Amino acid sequence: MENPNYRAEIRRAYADMAAAPADPWRPAYHLTPPAGTLGDPNGLCQVGDTYHIFDVTSPLSCRTTARTPCVWGHFTTKDFIRYTLQPIAIYPDDRRDRDGVYSGSALVRDGRLYLYYTGNVRHHGDFDYIHAGREQNVLRVESTDGIHFDNKTLLMTNEDFPADLTNHVRDPQILPLEGGGLRMLLGARTLEDVGCALVYESVDGTHFRLANRLQTAEPFGYMWECPDLAVVDGQPLFICCPQGIPHEEYRYQNAHQCGCFPVEGDIAKDAVLGEFQQFDFGFDLYAARTLKAKDGRVLLFAWMGMSETSYNRNPCADRGWDQVIAMPRELHWRDGRLYQQPIPELAALRGDRQVRDPAAGCQWQGRRCELVLAPAAGQDVAVHLYEDTVLCYRAGEGVLELEMGPVCGGPRGVRRMKLDTLTKMDIYLDGSTMEVFLNDGYAAMTSRIFGESTTISVDSFTGKAEFYDMHGFSMADARENGV
Repeated sequence: MENPNYRAEIRRAYADMAAAPADPWRPAYHLTPPAGTLGDPNGLCQVGDTYHIFDVTSPLSCRTTARTPCVWGHFTTKDFIRYTLQPIAIYPDDRRDRDGVYSGSALVRDGRLYLYYTGNVRHHGDFDYIHAGREQNVLRVESTDGIHFDNKTLLMTNEDFPADLTNHVRDPQILPLEGGGLRMLLGARTLEDVGCALVYESVDGTHFRLANRLQTAEPFGYMWECPDLAVVDGQPLFICCPQGIPHEEYRYQNAHQCGCFPVEGDIAKDAVLGEFQQFDFGFDLYAARTLKAKDGRVLLFAWMGMSETSYNRNPCADRGWDQVIAMPRELHWRDGRLYQQPIPELAALRGDRQVRDPAAGCQWQGRRCELVLAPAAGQDVAVHLYEDTVLCYRAGEGVLELEMGPVCGGPRGVRRMKLDTLTKMDIYLDGSTMEVFLNDGYAAMTSRIFGESTTISVDSFTGKAEFYDMHGFSMADARENGV
């Protein structure tokens, strides 16, 4: 760590934020940083009956315009209703991660919790930080109690990766193999600006050899971030975040994309990637990672944000905090498509149910609520949110559109997707977040949403409308000396 006072400065930032007035923009049933910004969810795992959710977070980023090295924050929960904020898990305190503890994953084995991550180093000088001036090192820390981590070990450096790659090789996912070995996936960018993923294997968990490279027949973006392999209802899916995909009218509209490739074959030998499926059609979902729960469910966590955009810094950053982790989603594979739905545990946060006939239009007040609309076939639906956001479905065109004005969305503007029919629209609002699930998880639209109004209304349509106030989850604090 180049700044010897970094821990003390983080402690002060957290204390100042804790003493600040309650912010109505801060969500009540989403994870947010104690102070500063939050990014990729990482290290997702279940140890005993406890889920561990780590995240890349920059506690000082709202206090300065200079780069500040990120750390790994840490939350735990047993039921996704009651959480505990744990001490910071990993600091950038080594020569190999001094400029940031970047994304990675977790391994639970032999009574220990191992975290594998990318240590970021940016050398001072006139560099492009793509081909020169940057180190992206694979490191590991370990813990016996799941809270305190030590024994930081360097596993790989850029010199260990294939010679045709840039300095951008990062975000390790660790996969246990039958017989005790491990696989590691790393996202990468080639010298020819083609995205791919490297597949490594290890016998001892420390020394890795290159086994394969995952790529598409034709180039698909220049960099693949956050690689993640999950098997959903028997279908292997390679999840990643391709950067540099050309935008289209009804898909790939964000600065960077987030989704999955169906996989056929062995990823270490002869895997073939199918057609990419976009996870979300809104403005703010990226860096998705999965967790395989002991009950067999595959859960998806993602960052509700989008880097390298004009709206990456939200207005709540002026209040000392920014960025959110999206609600956990349960994944299913049906008829060649990935479905995403909020985990059922979140239903426990619902308040009283209000059912209305929307034939004459409806109006509610709320910023922490759920609105479920079930239109009859062929109906147009228009939902007006706060000052200047409209979510509308035009049945004749088969198009769903989210239009955000300057008050609620800043420079977000418009997102559109094709949707042949609309049978259900499930909208979750929480302070400054909006997550919309369509047709029981067939598609989703996610965005941050600001403004001061609390008014929600729908234009007249034939069907049914249900409204729930939503309660927040509880958050205990188990940190030591505020960090």
